[in-house]
Amino acid sequence: MTARPRPGRRAALLLAAAAGAAACYTSQYRTKPRVAVVDGDPIVQMSEPSRFPSIFDPKFSNQAGHSYPPPSSARLIALITREGPRAYPVGLLDRFEVVNDGDGTGEWVVARCPIVGTVAIFDRRVDGRTLTFENSAALWRDTSVMKDRETGTLWSAATGQGLYGPLAGHRLALKPAFLSAMEVWSRDYPASVYLDAGSSTSAPLTMKIYGASPWQGVSGATTEDRRYKPKSEVFTVADGKEAFAVSGAELKARGRIEGSLRNRPLVLTWDAHRDSPRAFLRGPAGEDGEEIAVVPMYWFAVPRHFSIVHTPDRSSAVRPGEGDAAVTPR
Repeated sequence: MTARPRPGRRAALLLAAAAGAAACYTSQYRTKPRVAVVDGDPIVQMSEPSRFPSIFDPKFSNQAGHSYPPPSSARLIALITREGPRAYPVGLLDRFEVVNDGDGTGEWVVARCPIVGTVAIFDRRVDGRTLTFENSAALWRDTSVMKDRETGTLWSAATGQGLYGPLAGHRLALKPAFLSAMEVWSRDYPASVYLDAGSSTSAPLTMKIYGASPWQGVSGATTEDRRYKPKSEVFTVADGKEAFAVSGAELKARGRIEGSLRNRPLVLTWDAHRDSPRAFLRGPAGEDGEEIAVVPMYWFAVPRHFSIVHTPDRSSAVRPGEGDAAVTPR
């Protein structure tokens, strides 16, 4: 009989295997074809797009009828649509990183990049045209890159920035959404439906190992900004190249944090009822005004994507600006 490895040894073996995989991906990142160089960093074609499926006609099921009901601890990104509450399990988005959706009043794309820890919902309409997105299987600044079928433009899945192609320089508008847990969302919205792609809604083991590891993406780049630990999840609100970031622990503890973005006052709050971060621009009388989107992101990725990063009670870091989407062809 072959003895099973003890739990501690099993974890060490898994981390060692994942370390080997990370080294392999880093090697590939350095040798795979470059599509273009944007703001000084290459768009790297890591694989064939067909290896990374996207969803164009999403199906939804209620909790009881779901192929793989999300576990109570599952994280969700959710919207209140015209047709009712609709949620997308993040574990499922780890398998289908791009989901095109809409409800008759709007069209949006749900974009996930597990490497930098982002999940966001963008409006699919640009200059009056609705775009259809797919996973390009490319990376830029360790972040997944989407491609629209109509123009072939490449877009950052973290910020919605048009990187390369006819619509380079445009930005997809972010939609405010709830980042919650299944047990909270299903309690408050028992009639909610959930994206159902016939695949598990739990986070893949490889993503769990990566999340617990010290690796900061696959490019080999690391951050020297130590305001947070590199793999800490922070919640960001952004306007172009400027962002405000805060950890979930800080926001939960305080309940409300005030800041500014491009000299516009804003406030981030913790919605205890939905167990979700939210952000609002401040009105002229100091009231909470327009709601703006909050995007989760590993800290190491934040200074890579934004030239100016504000954080609570810490000095803002300013990186030399790169102009919007300065592109060098391959």
